[in-house]
Amino acid sequence: MKFLIVLIALGAVAYVAHGRWQAMNPDVIESPVYAEFRMHMRIQDRDIDTVLFGEMASDEDCQERAQRLWQKLIDDCKECTLTLSSCRTDLEPRYQRLFDDAPIHSTYLSFKRGNRFERNGRMVVYGLTGDEGDMVCQTILKQFKTRYAGMVNCVNGHST
Repeated sequence: MKFLIVLIALGAVAYVAHGRWQAMNPDVIESPVYAEFRMHMRIQDRDIDTVLFGEMASDEDCQERAQRLWQKLIDDCKECTLTLSSCRTDLEPRYQRLFDDAPIHSTYLSFKRGNRFERNGRMVVYGLTGDEGDMVCQTILKQFKTRYAGMVNCVNGHST
């Protein structure tokens, strides 16, 4: 009898965990929560700023992914400062247009989810010349493609 109760309890836990997993990783993200991460680096007397926007499934998804990104960055880049600027349901129009792959002054990385575990996102690096921005984007793109199933491309910047 005890065995049966333990099995029922384990089944209930598995059912709840599976439901949470499904909610955190839906096939379609219909009402995204936008994560905004900002990273600053000082390299050879130059300030390089990166902003990353991501469409998350929920506020909880946004917070959890922020924590994982923060930990990975701490491990990979000792001279970087990362801040989670926000998790919000709206995005300023000047940033929202990035999700339409509209050109801006800087070249930026566009990535579109290839499965339920990935997220759509855009990464812009400021503080570079046009040629440097193009080169950095292509380098990041190559690295990104090794770990990302979705479509990844660089949206070339234009001079204003």
